[in-house]
Amino acid sequence: MVALGVAACTFSRDITILPHRLVRSFPIGLVSSYNAEEQLQRGYIPEVSEFLAGPGGQSLDAVRLDRLAGQVLLERGDFHGAAPRLERALAGTGRASDRADLAWLLSQAAYWEGNFPSAGRWGRVAQREGKRVPDGWLVFMESQAARVLYGGAAAGERLSLPVGFGRPNLLRVAVRVNGRPAEEMVLDSGASLSLLTESAAARLGVTFVPGATAMAKGLHEADLPMRLGWVDSMRVGDLTLTDVPVGVLPDGTLTFETAPSGVFRLNGVLGVHLMKEFDWRIEFKDRLLQARRLDRRILRGSKDQNLFFRRMKPMVRASLNGQPWSLFLLDTGSEPSMITRGGLRKTHLFEPEAAYPITLEGIGQSRVSWSKISNVTVGVSAYMVRFKDIVVKEEADGIEDGILGASFLSSFDVEIRFGAMTLVLENPLERHLRQTRAAPQEIAR
Repeated sequence: MVALGVAACTFSRDITILPHRLVRSFPIGLVSSYNAEEQLQRGYIPEVSEFLAGPGGQSLDAVRLDRLAGQVLLERGDFHGAAPRLERALAGTGRASDRADLAWLLSQAAYWEGNFPSAGRWGRVAQREGKRVPDGWLVFMESQAARVLYGGAAAGERLSLPVGFGRPNLLRVAVRVNGRPAEEMVLDSGASLSLLTESAAARLGVTFVPGATAMAKGLHEADLPMRLGWVDSMRVGDLTLTDVPVGVLPDGTLTFETAPSGVFRLNGVLGVHLMKEFDWRIEFKDRLLQARRLDRRILRGSKDQNLFFRRMKPMVRASLNGQPWSLFLLDTGSEPSMITRGGLRKTHLFEPEAAYPITLEGIGQSRVSWSKISNVTVGVSAYMVRFKDIVVKEEADGIEDGILGASFLSSFDVEIRFGAMTLVLENPLERHLRQTRAAPQEIAR
């Protein structure tokens, strides 16, 4: 549910910014009728999509084609278009485990689209077919009733506001909930849902749903009890959103203590289910956050898409040491960037340096020591970042090949465009030079 994390001990944070270059290209025939599912799992989503749209797709039987096409559409952000393909695949599938997987994909599509009752209905189907779906989560999905998720701010409306960043390196914004005084919260794309602590929820008037309790997993796989409920209104900058779903975690869960930053307590986070309603621009150096509300009827995606949804998380397509492609969790709520052992195996990188464990702290004050690997380059958009040291995460469930955290993102002006489904990076120095050159022309006019 959330991958919030900070570094609890020091190691080399030296990085070098380079132009993004690939050392090799894709082999011809990367996707075939024999390996389409495997390549989709590996993160080659655009390539599988192209294969399905061409002659290769015509060689597949109808059920297999619908299943693959439905999953590709879901991961590309076309939640509405994914549903009929997945429903047809479900109707033609007999094996219970496959039916459970398809029903759960349908539940995710409805969840992202904001149709919680449908998400609950498909979740019940997945549950009956053997999928372990928490009953409390489904109770919450079924509680939407007449609520229109994220009402209020109209399409095209914008916000611009200063943000906190540093000690620790997490983006912090002032948020007013239900008209109460503003609370500081973290902008956290690694959290599937917006979160509050129990004491914050009590102060802010959260409406809890009876029986809607589930377990959330943090960065270190720690199980945390989470109650689910609704916020009537949430104001960020000049924009107000109504009917916002939230998870509520025990007090202390969002408290961190590290040597560089001391004790740091959070009241809550704004998760990706809310964030997907906007295009975002983050100017880390200038501590400025901007956003534009998207039309909820928008058809997401573009030819340059490098951002995808998988397992209720946003994933970015990245290169490792110039090799295409890996999927990294886009996590604005994590200080460190990380690679998983699976990501290392996928790109045939050498083994991590076990003699230099890195200690990290996640939600629930869970701590774990993992190893590091040196001189690794991660590339996204126009740039690569070479890390002198980067953490190697042991578990990979739900994170794919790694985590793209603040240690990567904060060197850039970052645009997270959930409309085009792209992560775009810009050099802030180049922006400042461009603005300086434009200023005399403005005066002359």
